[in-house]
Amino acid sequence: MGKDNISNVSLLAIKISQAANLGMLYDICTSPSPGLVSPFSNGAHKDMNFFTFLKSSVAILPTMAICAELGIQEDDDLLSKLRRVGIKAEKEMFAATKGVNTQKGFLFLGGVVSAAAGSCIRLGKAVNRYNISEECKYICKGIVERELLNLSKDQAKTNGERIYLEYGITGVRGEVENGLPSVMNVGLPLYEEALSSGLSINQALSHTLIGLMAVVEDTTVINRCGMEGLKIIRKCANKFMNYGGMYTEKGRKYIKDMELEFINKNISPGGCADILAVTAMIKKLEEDFY
Repeated sequence: MGKDNISNVSLLAIKISQAANLGMLYDICTSPSPGLVSPFSNGAHKDMNFFTFLKSSVAILPTMAICAELGIQEDDDLLSKLRRVGIKAEKEMFAATKGVNTQKGFLFLGGVVSAAAGSCIRLGKAVNRYNISEECKYICKGIVERELLNLSKDQAKTNGERIYLEYGITGVRGEVENGLPSVMNVGLPLYEEALSSGLSINQALSHTLIGLMAVVEDTTVINRCGMEGLKIIRKCANKFMNYGGMYTEKGRKYIKDMELEFINKNISPGGCADILAVTAMIKKLEEDFY
């Protein structure tokens, strides 16, 4: 029986998948989260709500355990094995949501990070952000060159591929091949500082989310609203951070203004949401393993 079957996963792989699940749930539950689905808002979406995300999170949870187990057991051609598992999981996600794309980005990001955490265990390394970052680089080495650099317009099938051809933005592929720079340099530092400064988990997540919007080249935003949408979220995010973010009453008031603006302009920073989920996931992995 192949290792891409849930019946073969170890307790360590399940533990990794629990961190992935926590990241997904933290992301979905974060509020305010301008333009995004939360328990209190559908954001800029008419085709999904909070419960749609709960359904898809449950549907793809086993995949995170399978990806983790692949990392624990395999080294050779790991990315192609993860892709095979991911294609199956994508179908399960769409079946659960009746065709709505809720978490395709996290399915890829979370799957690679789960495998990277598993690889740390196989190699006898500490399961921490630095080793996970290095293993992501190793697993995804050359992905941008192989899949994007020589892409023609006729070959571009996904939104990420089309955006690369038009703007040269490498998106999620560049993020994993470069070792999760948005998570390492922005997500985790902001999140940890917010928690240690006394913000609640929810406030810390909102603060981190907007901080990510200031720097991430969010292909979900670009796909929906073009580069103008990216300019808007960066302008708003920088204004929020300059106001003091979730630490100040002015920042907390402004984030609600951002919510209204993003809904009115159909802006949904789904790429930043995926990075936020991975941030919370890696924080949990370090707490559980390191």
